[in-house]
Amino acid sequence: MSVIHNEQTKLTATALNNVAVAFVIAGFVGPMVAVGYGSEAMPRDAIAILVSIIWLFVGFILHSIAKLILRDLKP
Repeated sequence: MSVIHNEQTKLTATALNNVAVAFVIAGFVGPMVAVGYGSEAMPRDAIAILVSIIWLFVGFILHSIAKLILRDLKP
Protein backbone atom coordinates (compact mmCIF):
# COMPACT_ATOMS: atom_id res chain seq x y z
CA MET A 1 0.00 0.00 0.00
CA SER A 2 2.84 2.43 0.72
CA VAL A 3 4.09 2.20 -2.88
CA ILE A 4 0.70 3.30 -4.19
CA HIS A 5 0.48 6.04 -1.58
CA ASN A 6 3.97 7.28 -2.44
CA GLU A 7 3.23 7.41 -6.16
CA GLN A 8 -0.03 9.27 -5.60
CA THR A 9 1.78 11.70 -3.31
CA LYS A 10 4.51 12.29 -5.89
CA LEU A 11 1.92 12.85 -8.64
CA THR A 12 0.10 15.41 -6.50
CA ALA A 13 3.32 17.23 -5.67
CA THR A 14 4.40 17.19 -9.32
CA ALA A 15 1.07 18.59 -10.50
CA LEU A 16 1.23 21.39 -7.95
CA ASN A 17 4.85 22.13 -8.83
CA ASN A 18 3.90 22.33 -12.53
CA VAL A 19 1.25 24.91 -11.65
CA ALA A 20 3.91 26.82 -9.71
CA VAL A 21 6.21 26.81 -12.73
CA ALA A 22 3.35 28.06 -14.92
CA PHE A 23 2.75 30.94 -12.51
CA VAL A 24 6.41 31.94 -12.56
CA ILE A 25 6.74 31.69 -16.35
CA ALA A 26 3.46 33.45 -17.19
CA GLY A 27 3.57 36.10 -14.52
CA PHE A 28 7.25 36.87 -14.07
CA VAL A 29 9.57 35.47 -16.74
CA GLY A 30 7.28 36.36 -19.66
CA PRO A 31 6.88 40.01 -18.71
CA MET A 32 10.60 40.35 -17.92
CA VAL A 33 11.51 38.98 -21.35
CA ALA A 34 8.99 41.35 -22.96
CA VAL A 35 10.56 44.30 -21.16
CA GLY A 36 14.03 43.08 -22.12
CA TYR A 37 13.09 43.04 -25.80
CA GLY A 38 11.53 46.49 -25.55
CA SER A 39 7.92 45.45 -26.07
CA GLU A 40 5.62 48.45 -26.11
CA ALA A 41 2.67 46.26 -25.09
CA MET A 42 4.13 45.64 -21.63
CA PRO A 43 3.24 48.39 -19.14
CA ARG A 44 6.14 49.51 -16.99
CA ASP A 45 4.26 51.18 -14.16
CA ALA A 46 4.47 50.20 -10.50
CA ILE A 47 1.25 48.18 -10.57
CA ALA A 48 2.53 45.93 -13.38
CA ILE A 49 5.77 45.35 -11.49
CA LEU A 50 3.86 44.59 -8.29
CA VAL A 51 1.58 42.12 -10.07
CA SER A 52 4.61 40.39 -11.59
CA ILE A 53 6.23 40.07 -8.17
CA ILE A 54 2.98 38.69 -6.73
CA TRP A 55 2.89 36.02 -9.47
CA LEU A 56 6.48 35.11 -8.61
CA PHE A 57 5.61 34.91 -4.92
CA VAL A 58 2.54 32.72 -5.57
CA GLY A 59 4.71 30.39 -7.66
CA PHE A 60 7.19 30.15 -4.79
CA ILE A 61 4.39 29.43 -2.30
CA LEU A 62 2.93 26.69 -4.52
CA HIS A 63 6.38 25.14 -4.93
CA SER A 64 6.86 25.20 -1.16
CA ILE A 65 3.50 23.48 -0.66
CA ALA A 66 4.54 20.81 -3.16
CA LYS A 67 7.71 20.22 -1.14
CA LEU A 68 5.62 19.90 2.02
CA ILE A 69 3.40 17.32 0.33
CA LEU A 70 6.47 15.19 -0.36
CA ARG A 71 7.11 14.94 3.37
CA ASP A 72 4.11 12.60 3.46
CA LEU A 73 6.07 9.89 1.62
CA LYS A 74 6.25 6.61 3.53
CA PRO A 75 9.40 4.49 3.74
